[in-house]
Amino acid sequence: MKHSLKQLAIDVGNSRIKFVTLQTDLPVTEYKQLPRVEHSVSAPIDGPFPWDQIQDWLGHQDLERCQSVVAGSNPRGIKKIVSDWPLSPLPSPIEVLNTADFPLDIDVDEPRKVGIDRLLNAVAANTLRNTDQGAIIVDTGTATTVDVVSTEGHFVGGAILPGFELSAKSLHDYTALLPLIPVADLRQEEPVVLGKHTINAIRSGLFWGQLGAIRELIGQFQNHSLFKTSSVLPLVLLTGGGSSLLASHLDDLVRFEPLLTLQGLAIVAQKISGIR
Repeated sequence: MKHSLKQLAIDVGNSRIKFVTLQTDLPVTEYKQLPRVEHSVSAPIDGPFPWDQIQDWLGHQDLERCQSVVAGSNPRGIKKIVSDWPLSPLPSPIEVLNTADFPLDIDVDEPRKVGIDRLLNAVAANTLRNTDQGAIIVDTGTATTVDVVSTEGHFVGGAILPGFELSAKSLHDYTALLPLIPVADLRQEEPVVLGKHTINAIRSGLFWGQLGAIRELIGQFQNHSLFKTSSVLPLVLLTGGGSSLLASHLDDLVRFEPLLTLQGLAIVAQKISGIR
């Protein structure tokens, strides 16, 4: 008999926390798909948190049959979420801290030092890719990562470069005269290529430079010897906070999955708790 699992997944970053409710058809082995995102919201790390809104999302269903899970790059923020948990009777969240519990082989020099978001993306990618197909995952946040999953489903490394916000802040902080360009400015209209004054020149460099770097890395990884024996091109996924800025310029290359990390987190929580 078909039934489903409701989950609340929480990703605690350095400056913001993302909250997402998801639904997964069970058994997972029969319905091979990502957990479906129903609602999402983000809040500053110092709050206030949207608990009333989340309670409305969960509705009147039996909350004891739901699952919550938290992970991220900010231990202080995770501790705050868990210690101040207000959503009783929804069980306190599973804390995903140990990547050794992930359903993923990590084939790099120092597996314990890989950022958890990169590995959660790889877990989700393994749900989407076909057998004998690799995957390339572009995640644009404070930093941009372009990571590779082998045709065997192993996380095998990637590239890390500054994202939009970090690039803009670095130009301002490490020069005497260049102004700080808010990332929100890039969302208002597509930057011109040829900047006729300093602000437009910075906008051009931030946007088109980021896009060009991502395209180059995708091409380099597609041509890597890792995929030489595969008969199909790797699946390319685009996610992260800056992904909506780039999606229309990469739609010939990528599948847009803006909340891939949280969907990966939901999958890991299912595996940890033995849900099949």
